[in-house]
Amino acid sequence: MDVNLSPEVENRVKDELAAGQYRDLNQFVETAVQHFLDQRQRSQQRLQALRRIGQAVDADGFYERALVPSRE
Repeated sequence: MDVNLSPEVENRVKDELAAGQYRDLNQFVETAVQHFLDQRQRSQQRLQALRRIGQAVDADGFYERALVPSRE
């Protein structure tokens, strides 16, 4: 697999490798991709939880009672 990076990103990757936290480029890329996938999964889980909360709130009419001003 070939990957083309912008010069800015390539320099940042080189800096990370020079810092010695990764044994090689492959380990760095694998770690970065895994982090991205984990973050995306957590974001999707949070969004699903918020949707469930919103549905529960709507089911009980809380939004209408608490957040929408009364017209009386």
